[in-house]
This record gives sequence, structure tokens and C-alpha cells, in this order.
Amino acid sequence: MKRAATVLFAGAAVTLLSSITLHRNGLNPPRLVLWAWERPEDLRFIDSDHVGIAWLAATIQFRADGAFRVRSRLQPLKLPPKAFQIAVVRIETPPRYTFPNPGPLASALRSFAERPGVQILQLDFDARTSERPFYRSLLERLSSVTSVPVTVTALASWCAGDRWLDTQPIAEAIPMYFRMGPDEPKWLPVESPVCRNAIGLSTDEIWPEHRPAGLRPNHRIYIFNPRPWTRQHLLDMEVKISQWN
Repeated sequence: MKRAATVLFAGAAVTLLSSITLHRNGLNPPRLVLWAWERPEDLRFIDSDHVGIAWLAATIQFRADGAFRVRSRLQPLKLPPKAFQIAVVRIETPPRYTFPNPGPLASALRSFAERPGVQILQLDFDARTSERPFYRSLLERLSSVTSVPVTVTALASWCAGDRWLDTQPIAEAIPMYFRMGPDEPKWLPVESPVCRNAIGLSTDEIWPEHRPAGLRPNHRIYIFNPRPWTRQHLLDMEVKISQWN
């Protein structure tokens, strides 16, 4: 019973921390966020008051010898004035990798978090179970070197029965209901408190039939598009969202 009470308290604390972190200093992310990946993107047509941009800033690739390579965005990105910007960094690792000290990587990530206009840093890392200790250490180190809120993308299973993100120093986790495993149903519930404020969907996959259980009614929606965004794509998604909700 004591352990259960401790877990419940920790979950409530994470939820409160998420709310405080994302709204401190007037930070109020839009309800709709478009992921802009590594390709030319002209997003000057969006309404910055209602749509945010989570753009791929870099991909970090670890090598077998322990070193890592930072490949910064190469494709042009055009944004409207006052766009709400989330810098996304993708982390890729080889199988059966032994991680070094997270300090150098945290320093590299800090440089992206502190770019002009960036309001949130988002990590995209499909960490294997064996990689979670390193990921935890990285998040802890990152929280100590930057004041910019950190969010993460999350496998949908991490937000259901797994819930290993519950006590991590992050402002928000976005469960991705696309590119899921063959045995993962799209009705997976959202049980982790840190995952209940947002959901990730894609333009080229079927969405869950209804809002997943546990997801808050006023959640944010992140949408991935495998093609460059256009005004028509955005209009189509806005109609689909209104019907889905």
C-alpha cells in the first residue's frame, strides 16, 4: 500500500510539473503542432496563433566506438513570424551499444535548445529497454544544463502498461499512434500522467477510431506528414481533427 501511494504521488507530481513547465513565463503551446522533417518546408501559410512547428533540427548518430556524429538540418525551413518553435533532435544508435557518459551529448543538445526562437526541445529516441538507463541519465543531465522545457516522443506502449517515463524530468511525452508494432492495437490506453496531454498521429495512417482512453480532452495533436506540408494538407487535417474529436 505504501509503495502504491508513493507511485500515485509521483504521478501527480509529474503531471503538475508538466503543467507548470510548459506554461511558465507565458509559454502556451498551440493545440495543433506540425512535425516538419528533413526536407524543404515552407510553412509561412500557417496561423501562428493556432498552429506550432516541431522541426527536425538535427539527427545524432552514435558509432560503435562510442563517438557520436551530429548531422544538423540541411534542408531549408521557412516559418511565419512569431511561430511557436519546437526543435526536434532524433537520436539513432547501433544494436547492442554501450553508452558513454551523457555529458557531451547533453551539451550538444543544449546548443539546439538555445537557438533563437526555440521554445521547447524535443527528443525523438526509440530507446530499447537496455538503453533506458542511458536515456534517464541524459534527461537528468539535460535538465541541469538548460532551462528550456524538454519533451519526448514516446512509443504508445511506453504510455500504457510500461510507464517507465513517469518519473523522468520531462515536460511532456507524446505517444505516437503511428508506425506502431504489428501487435500493438491503436486503442492502447494512455495511462502514464506525463503522456496525457498530447498525441502523435500521421497523415498517411489510420487514426484510432476514438480518442484513446486516458487522453485529456484538451490534448495537443502532433501530426507527421511524409510529404512537404501544404495549405491544403493543413486544411484537410483540421477537418479530420474536428470530426475525430
